[in-house]
Amino acid sequence: MKKKYNYRNRTKQIWEFCSTRWQKIVHISGITILAILFARFIVYDLMSLSVFAPMEKATDFQMSDIYQSISESKAIHKLSKDITIVSIDGHSRADVLDVVNLISEYSPAAMGLDVFFPIPEQDNAFLLSTLSSVTNLVCAGMFERDNDATSFHHITQSFYEDSIDVTFGYANFNASSQRDVIRQFVPFVLTANNDTLLSMPAQLAKICHPLRYKAMLLRDGNAETIAFDNIEFPIISAQDVLSGDVDETFLSNRIVLIGDIHNIYDSYLSPLHNTLPGIVLHAYALQTIISDNYINTSPTWLNWLIALILCVLFTICNLTAKYHMSNFGNLFIRLLQFAMMYILIVIGSIYFAAHHNYIDFSPAILMIGFGSLSFDLWFGCIAMYNHLKKLLKK
Repeated sequence: MKKKYNYRNRTKQIWEFCSTRWQKIVHISGITILAILFARFIVYDLMSLSVFAPMEKATDFQMSDIYQSISESKAIHKLSKDITIVSIDGHSRADVLDVVNLISEYSPAAMGLDVFFPIPEQDNAFLLSTLSSVTNLVCAGMFERDNDATSFHHITQSFYEDSIDVTFGYANFNASSQRDVIRQFVPFVLTANNDTLLSMPAQLAKICHPLRYKAMLLRDGNAETIAFDNIEFPIISAQDVLSGDVDETFLSNRIVLIGDIHNIYDSYLSPLHNTLPGIVLHAYALQTIISDNYINTSPTWLNWLIALILCVLFTICNLTAKYHMSNFGNLFIRLLQFAMMYILIVIGSIYFAAHHNYIDFSPAILMIGFGSLSFDLWFGCIAMYNHLKKLLKK
């Protein structure tokens, strides 16, 4: 008669196999290293957690998306007191220039024109006169990376760029395509001669909020995470501006951004929205600067140190549960896995909402998730080794 497999005796044998202190350290270390390898090299881009994200964003997802989504859903939305957007969808070049002239009469703090004029037309004189006469106007520009991949240079997008002296703010986003999720903006880049090329939000902040602009320059200069912080922006149609049917409080002493709202070629994914117009993303980036509302990110080494400590603790619990709770050990470990992952997300969200600091718990969540698999794989290899050893002795 075939002998029934005694799981309890087998778990005792496993624990006795690593009964000495050093053996326990070796096995805990081996299991933890396996979990690190799984987390670091297999699914570190968090595609395994894409259940939290809309399907179109499933391959481009970060833990900060959860934090911002939870924070946004809990707070009260506010209307920005600093920024207004004017939509020029479907309007001609002449209409756009009229809008710029009319808005300037309301004495805005600054204007950002997110429009390119690549081809000269009959109204060239009117365009050149308008763009050169509005002193606090920032026109959209573009830069691209040099061949050395460390510096950038200006690229011509509008025909007038060599004809008149205008202030440019660069409209590039930190993305390789429109399918990328826009989480960050680059405040400025440097040319090969160490000249500074400012983004449109940074250029507008320099004009209207010089102290906030200087504070921005004191940061590390890397890409900044956009704070989608329960702020909404008043949007006025160009037609209302042209007809004079507009409340001047939305234009006077405000930063007015002018651009398309419904242009599919200037729409991007964001962590909290299916798509956002480029002009609205500029508004959020600008609001981040002038509100000094930056999101600080914990260093990578700290994220992995937290992951390492939690994985070691989980592995110890795993070993202990399988020895002392042989009947319910597997159930306990699964519940512990879920509880630890859930608590990490809650702690990260609360800390983010309270301090605007982003702790990336994704390595910890992945290592805990792969902890049981690493445990089974480790002791499975030991069992195979012992079995082969017995066969060779025979």
